[in-house]
Amino acid sequence: MNIPIVVMIIRSGWVARLILVLLSFLSVIVIAVILNRLLFLRSIQKLNKKFRSSYATIGNLVDLEQIDSKFGHSPLSRIGRASAGEYKRIISDAKAHTNVKDWSFYLQNQFAIASEHLESLLISLCARLDHGLFLLAIISSVAPFIGLLGTVWGIMNSFFEIGNQGSASLPVVAPGIAEALITTIIGLAVAIPSVFFYNYLNHRAERIEDELYDFKELLFARMKRELFSLLYGGSTAGPAA
Repeated sequence: MNIPIVVMIIRSGWVARLILVLLSFLSVIVIAVILNRLLFLRSIQKLNKKFRSSYATIGNLVDLEQIDSKFGHSPLSRIGRASAGEYKRIISDAKAHTNVKDWSFYLQNQFAIASEHLESLLISLCARLDHGLFLLAIISSVAPFIGLLGTVWGIMNSFFEIGNQGSASLPVVAPGIAEALITTIIGLAVAIPSVFFYNYLNHRAERIEDELYDFKELLFARMKRELFSLLYGGSTAGPAA
C-alpha cells in the first residue's frame, strides 16, 4: 500500500509513533463522548416532548404522579413528580399546623423550602446533561499542542541530521519533516471535531436546561395557585378545614 500517510507513519520515529498512539486514544474518547451525548440528548428531548403533551391533559398538580412511567427518565417528568411531592407535603404540613396565626408567612416559608428542593433537583439534572462535555473541551485544547510537540520534534530531528551528515538533501530531512506533518495533521483531526461538537452539544444541553428552568417556574406558579385555592377555599381568613 503506497498511501502517503501510511508511509509517513511507518517511517516516523518512536517519539512520533508514541504521540500518534496518544492522539489515537484521544480520538476514541472523542468519538465515544460524541455518540453517547448525541443519543442521550436526543432521547431526553423526545421524552420531554411527549411528557409536555401528557402534562397538558392533567387536571391538577398531583396528577403528575399518575403520568405513564415511560417518562421516568425525562427530566421534566422528574421535576413534575418532585413538584407534586412538594405540593402534597405543604398540604400535609398545613393540616398538621392548624394553630398557625400568620398563614401568609407560613406559606411563604413553605414555598421557599419547595423552591430549594426543586432547585437542588434541577442542578443535578443539568449536571447529567453536561456530563462528558468537559472531556471534549480538554481534548480540543490539548490535541493541537500534542501534535505541535511532534512537529517540533520532527523539525529538530531534521536539523540534527543536517548537522550530523553535513547535507540538507531530501533523504536527510524527509523523515523529520514527515514526523512533523503527520503529528500536526492527526492533532488537528482530533481537535477540530472536538471543538465543533463541544459547542454543538453544549448548545443543545443549554436549550434543555432552559426548558427545565422554565417548566420549574411554571410548576411553581401553578403550585401556589392551587395551594391558595385549596387551603384558603376562596377566603382570606386562613386555610379551609
